[in-house]
Amino acid sequence: MPGWFDAEACPHATVPHDIAASILESVLPKSFFHPALLITSIAMGLHLIPSESRAGVENDVRIPDLNAPVRIELDALAMPSIAATSQDDAMAGLGFMHGRDRMMQMDLSRRKAAGELAALIGPPMVAIDRPNAIRRRREIAERIVSELRPEEQRLLDAYTAGVNAAIAGFEQVPVEYRLLNTRPAEWRPADSILVVLALFDSLQNNAKREPRVGALRAMVEDDVAEWLLAVPGRWDALLIEPDGSEFIPEPPAQGFTFDSMRRDRRLAPPVPEDEVRLGSNSFAVAGSRTDDGRAILANDPHLQYSAPGIWYPAAMSWPDVDMAGVSVPGIPGIPIGATDSIAWGMTNTTGDFEDMVLIDVDPANPDRYRVPEGWEDFDDRTVDIEVRGAKAVSVRSRWSRWGPVLTDTDWTDSPVSLLRVSDQPGAVNLSLMDLPEAKDVESALDVAARWYGPSQNVLIADHTGRIGWTLSGWIPNRRGYDGRSPVVHDADHGWFGTLPEDQRPIVIDPPSGFLFTANNRLIPLEEAAPIGKVWADGGRAWRIRRDLESMALVSELDLLAIQLDDTVQRFLPYRDLLIEALIETPDRPERDAVLKIVRDWDGRASMEDTALPVVAAFRSEVIGRTQMMLLDQAKPVLPNDGGRRRKAASAIGENIVLATLENRKSRFFPTDSAWSDLTGPAAEAAIAAHLEDPETPWGERNRAKFSHPLGMAHPLVGTRFDFPAVRQPGHWGAVRVQTERAGASARMVASPSRRDAAILTVPGGQSGDPASPHYTDRHAAWAAGAPAPMLPGPPVDVIDLVPSAP
Repeated sequence: MPGWFDAEACPHATVPHDIAASILESVLPKSFFHPALLITSIAMGLHLIPSESRAGVENDVRIPDLNAPVRIELDALAMPSIAATSQDDAMAGLGFMHGRDRMMQMDLSRRKAAGELAALIGPPMVAIDRPNAIRRRREIAERIVSELRPEEQRLLDAYTAGVNAAIAGFEQVPVEYRLLNTRPAEWRPADSILVVLALFDSLQNNAKREPRVGALRAMVEDDVAEWLLAVPGRWDALLIEPDGSEFIPEPPAQGFTFDSMRRDRRLAPPVPEDEVRLGSNSFAVAGSRTDDGRAILANDPHLQYSAPGIWYPAAMSWPDVDMAGVSVPGIPGIPIGATDSIAWGMTNTTGDFEDMVLIDVDPANPDRYRVPEGWEDFDDRTVDIEVRGAKAVSVRSRWSRWGPVLTDTDWTDSPVSLLRVSDQPGAVNLSLMDLPEAKDVESALDVAARWYGPSQNVLIADHTGRIGWTLSGWIPNRRGYDGRSPVVHDADHGWFGTLPEDQRPIVIDPPSGFLFTANNRLIPLEEAAPIGKVWADGGRAWRIRRDLESMALVSELDLLAIQLDDTVQRFLPYRDLLIEALIETPDRPERDAVLKIVRDWDGRASMEDTALPVVAAFRSEVIGRTQMMLLDQAKPVLPNDGGRRRKAASAIGENIVLATLENRKSRFFPTDSAWSDLTGPAAEAAIAAHLEDPETPWGERNRAKFSHPLGMAHPLVGTRFDFPAVRQPGHWGAVRVQTERAGASARMVASPSRRDAAILTVPGGQSGDPASPHYTDRHAAWAAGAPAPMLPGPPVDVIDLVPSAP
């Protein structure tokens, strides 16, 4: 193994934060929380057990319907190598390891997606369960299982049998179940689909933006709204170049008053935190860009932090297949990894995969609504939420043909249904499990195109030095509207099946010798429009492309260095604007101090930096003020209601804001005072941010925090189950995405031609048990951004799975 490897490779987690507040109090007697009793129970549960909670007998573990024995070797970090004689049996082995090491994480994932947390935890979870109970998620999951191909159902059954073998073998259940005084329920095939649906919930939830866009469109003239919502931006970085140039057009002259006298510049509300798309990075170089002709692929998905981690590294083999990578506990397969033939990585597609549909109710019969054929009855049911220790709670689940009728739509008087890809018949499958059998770029991209999960940018690098990209997923064929604001669906407006396959974009062997994705738009406007019109900002992709262009021949370590690039590219124009605004601000010592640190800032979110929070404060303030200024100067169609006006302003894209600010000579700023009225208060906000905390370095402000739900539930558990909170460089706008609660959940760099040089790091460790030595033994390498091997090391333990006796 190359000498630059530290002994490491591993996963990270997302257990829902919102279940934590009541996870203990809701099911345990009040006396349990007496300090002495709680501390004693923790000690008994964690420190007096010599090893993790796991299947008690791990020699000759019997699994129903196993075709042949399966050997699982564990290395020094407890990463499994699963050797089987068929893919079915390999998935049984993976299910066993997932259940053995991550059962509570899997349980929470399935229950949250189904609206079944209260059945495990108690009454406080009913409010969290209500939305997904109304959406009938378990019923949808059962239907999806029935729609799978027979081979997918067989693999899912094998995986399920492995999970249940682990559950049956627990001598002591994981600590969370001991504290809840219960055992995990058996795993069912639909539970794995529920975990897939949970990924849809976290990755493709763009409909929340639609009411703001609708408010904007209702408030201004059509051509003004289209300009304010324009798609092109300064940082666009495409894989397929357009025939002509793409640019932000000039503002429509007839739609604005260009009145510089209005001084009401109340800020538009910031984008809600759950709508800030952190995204992911993936990029690949062809053999023409390496010294030995190998293609290399890099992938770093960015997700919410918690303990334990979302990823579970594993190696698996069966005849003609030998792969390694990361898996998701609860789901069979390896979504990011490599075989000897191909390496694959993914980033979320920030297209448009859900819509809000306005419902026209029959005035003569409120139980009916208009459809293209006439009137149709609502599908009205009562759904029971089972509650541990209390009576079931009944909720109304009302559906139109488009989806569940939402209950939190105070912005309209009409009922609204949520139309989602994940609810459509045939729109979810497990075809990704065919990927390890692919032998080259073309066959791998074919698998990606027919894999229906949350749509992803799928990158492939193969053993011959070639690379390729396409989009996965069921892409709606939207007609009559652009999907950015709520509309009524009728014979001319709606989803009409899937987008034709000849419109699914694909790139193979680009002349540049590299590919990149960072959730941004990658194809020209016209081709991208059917997929969506609200894409992630291209700043990270622009920076990755620049980094790749600057390198001649690259190695795995070079691509890791790009993953660790902490330059906040999209903040650099705001730095320059802030310098200009500060120069025009009255001279005083605090202004001079801020001007110096901003002038000296190199644009990096480095450990010791103190300028970034200052630039961030200016950026936030000036964006909000510019959004309100643009809406103020638009000729109104509706009266300027204050709250509605601010909501509408927040829909204006940052690309339009930046283009406006960088054109100081435009008609929006006819005088110097018009400019200073906008930028002066933002500069003062920057000065105030510096005065509030002039010394704390960025790495300290930006500590990565990984909280365990039990610790968030009670102070006597506290942080003892958390991963170490480590100082970190990076920023949500940098290639090295990093915030206090989210960031790189894994970093993989791999070539199928030389997997012994492949890199894989992840926060935390293999185990989900805080008592295990493998709970955090991979955390340090992830925190340091150090390389660690993707392939497992020499075995130190063995588990044999055998078929159950007939």
